[in-house]
Amino acid sequence: MDHLDTFTTPPPKRRRHIALRALTTLWALVTAFILFCMVLPVAPDVLIFGVAVFAFTYNPFLLIFALIGGLLLLLAWRRRLRVLSAVAAALTLAVLVAVAVPTVRLATTAAENDVTLSVPQLFAGPADGVTAPTASTIYTTVDGEDLTMDVWQPENQADASNSALVYVYGGGFESGDRTQWAAYFQHLTSQGITVFSMDYRLSTPQEPSWNKAASDVRCAVGWVHQNADAYGIDTERVAISGGSAGGNLALLTAYSSDSAAITPSCDVEDTSVRAVVDFYGPSDLVNLYEGTPSVPVQASLRQYLGGTPETQPERYRDLSPVTYVDADAPPTLIIHGLHDTGVQLDESTNLSERLDAVGVENEVVLLPDTEHAFDAAFGSFANQIAQQRVTEFLQKHLIG
Repeated sequence: MDHLDTFTTPPPKRRRHIALRALTTLWALVTAFILFCMVLPVAPDVLIFGVAVFAFTYNPFLLIFALIGGLLLLLAWRRRLRVLSAVAAALTLAVLVAVAVPTVRLATTAAENDVTLSVPQLFAGPADGVTAPTASTIYTTVDGEDLTMDVWQPENQADASNSALVYVYGGGFESGDRTQWAAYFQHLTSQGITVFSMDYRLSTPQEPSWNKAASDVRCAVGWVHQNADAYGIDTERVAISGGSAGGNLALLTAYSSDSAAITPSCDVEDTSVRAVVDFYGPSDLVNLYEGTPSVPVQASLRQYLGGTPETQPERYRDLSPVTYVDADAPPTLIIHGLHDTGVQLDESTNLSERLDAVGVENEVVLLPDTEHAFDAAFGSFANQIAQQRVTEFLQKHLIG
């Protein structure tokens, strides 16, 4: 029996080698997949898109993979597993490059924008401001559906600026809710701004929301105007902001407030805003659909608009902010990552050119090695730059 055991049970040294090979192989596969997602110019599916967003947004945390790789390299080298050592060394070096290059580029951009990056801020949220909504209210009921708005008011009303910002969340017009980006709202309240974070009707495979979402946003802005006194808001100091699909809706509302093309979903009159802050929002839906190789993006647009640009040309035109750009458009801040695989860069640069052509003040902040939804990590280097520019823009065009 003892003799049989020597053939069925690997010796301890061999067992350690097998375990090390298995662990290194698993680490190598995961690491290689993350790096693969980072170098792709566009994400062909939701999984790769999600990994790319994570890898760029939380980029410094990839050093954990480098640390694990270094330990595996050391163990493999000591056990004379040369091929394993070479694989661990190559991937560890690749991870270090994948962290160093974006960090250097963002540091350069930060210097150009007079922003001092903070490493401790990577692990922290806003230092000041309220940490939860101070109130929630149903701003309208449409077709039996209650639409709710969270109100984030500055803790010390004596320091309030009598200004407001309506925030429209993103999610491809089909997902998300008003609780997203709470750290952003907290940060804004620390500047004396009251934030109104709203829900709106989303699209489903059975029911597009092209004739609902934008109308709900117009209604919400009008509701803020109607209830300004209750929240100590100056109706001349109302701004709007949003990201991705929410950026599209924010821009659309800001530019079409005088247009009859999009009617509010409730009985309001004034839906104007003084300024708009756009995080990587689509400005031309035809260009987005035809220009993106992303299957999920095209699918979201078809669901939202009930077809393609060929079958629904009027919807694509009427729901594109560029359609309404004129000299009366409010000042606009546009923020976009240069590695955005969800919304292509020309959605922002083309919009800026249109605004320039009619003399509308606008600013474009382009962030290197930055993916879609980068602001989900409030303390990320990219978002530290973005939030400083948002603060300066709102101080100039809303508070001041």
